[in-house]
Amino acid sequence: MAAHASASGRVLGAILLTTCVTAPACYNYTHLTTPDPRPGAYLALTLTDAGSDSLTRYLGPNVLLVRGRYRSTDGGAFLVSVTSVETREGLQDSWAGETVRIPIGSVASCEMRQLAKGRSALLAGASVVGVVAAAAAFGLKPGGGGNIYTPPGLPTSQ
Repeated sequence: MAAHASASGRVLGAILLTTCVTAPACYNYTHLTTPDPRPGAYLALTLTDAGSDSLTRYLGPNVLLVRGRYRSTDGGAFLVSVTSVETREGLQDSWAGETVRIPIGSVASCEMRQLAKGRSALLAGASVVGVVAAAAAFGLKPGGGGNIYTPPGLPTSQ
């Protein structure tokens, strides 16, 4: 019985740890305040109409928004590892991180993604509460035995 209690505690601990680590975070986009963001920063670049037209052969038609990781600035252009684009019609297309040179003059606005700590903490807390409630509903208790099914005909350890 003690071995089972220890095992169910480990299972519950693993579930809680997994929930905390994999709980999605919340982000805010804020206007870029520096001309050169730090490399690796996640950016959302809104293109001008002319910029969208001039970048059609690289990004596709009618692209309004380019999201990706900032790599550097090169000769008046952002070098971005693109993760997705969004068209003026609202269609989104995922990319595999291809680097695209986006002239600064083609950008109407530039925003940087930042972690929303308060909302992320609230979401993680709610996730933990949900897992604990589910564990209680299914009988998983740290250090507890839970319900063990013993097939008929097998000896029980009572």
